[in-house]
Amino acid sequence: MTNSAQDAPVATIDGVPTLVGARCTTCETHTFPRQDACPRCGAATVTQALPTMGSVWSWTVQRFEPKAPYRGPVGFEPFAVAYVDLGPVRVESTLGGRAVEDWNIDDGVRLVADDIDESGHSWRYHFEKSAS
Repeated sequence: MTNSAQDAPVATIDGVPTLVGARCTTCETHTFPRQDACPRCGAATVTQALPTMGSVWSWTVQRFEPKAPYRGPVGFEPFAVAYVDLGPVRVESTLGGRAVEDWNIDDGVRLVADDIDESGHSWRYHFEKSAS
């Protein structure tokens, strides 16, 4: 199975990289990543751009190297992983831009898309501390 750019979790909308989720047309449940059917009631969903700013809901530090096939670059370093509250939905993501022990619950964060392709899509993203 081949993934297309349209299936990527990040799309550039109005020049801004944005996470793409879904919203149920019946019960208003939001999901990320997007799904064709609502996990709560089974109704159809519509594509929904998610906020690019949120807050750390909970976080931890990954201190051991993942096993294959999930290994990253050589020279493993611990990294922060969080649930980020975007309002309508919480998403799991890595946190970057500061030391792993410097994160706190309720820290304001902003989306950062990595490796955006020529069509404006990306399969990789993380969150960093926001300016405000």
